[in-house]
Amino acid sequence: MGPGDPLLSPSRGFLLRKTGWHSSRLLGDCGPCTPVSTALSFIPVGMAAPSMKERQVCWGARDEYWKCLDENLEDASQCKKLRSSFESSCPQQWIKYFDKRRDYLKFKEKFEAGQFEPSKPTAKS
Repeated sequence: MGPGDPLLSPSRGFLLRKTGWHSSRLLGDCGPCTPVSTALSFIPVGMAAPSMKERQVCWGARDEYWKCLDENLEDASQCKKLRSSFESSCPQQWIKYFDKRRDYLKFKEKFEAGQFEPSKPTAKS
């Protein structure tokens, strides 16, 4: 497999990478790296991990949004601008993760404080 191989072509919409290497280099550019496994994976072009600066911006936007929710007793209508900033600063998958994480942390906080009340069972029909 070389640079002219269609599987390595970004114009095809994906790159073929070998996973399990001690390096994150593309195939054919590993030199003395030792493979741990030979599994192959496809990585969509444009789906690269955020840089450190981008991650810090995302986390800052998330923290500001969560702070607003805490200060406004979870009233999301008071935090629309910060939600927009959060959504524009973070990858979509991260937003979904952070939303679920916040729900879990709020549940855990109530549960540990003894404030959690399970829903009442409904009558069977």
